Amino acid sequence: VCPSLLAPGLLPSMWQLYPGRRYRGSDSSFWRIVYHIEFSGTEEMLLEQLPR
Repeated sequence: VCPSLLAPGLLPSMWQLYPGRRYRGSDSSFWRIVYHIEFSGTEEMLLEQLPR
C-alpha cells in the first residue's frame, strides 16, 4: 500500500530490528519483510504482520 493511502496510525512510528529478519514496532507488533527492492532512490517494501 502506498504510504499516502494509509490512514494515520496504521503502522508503528518506530521500528527495531530483531533476530531472524523480524522487526518490532513501537506498538509491540512484530513484522517480517516479504519483499524489498530499491531502484533509482525509490524503495518498495511489502511487510507481513506476524501473530502476537
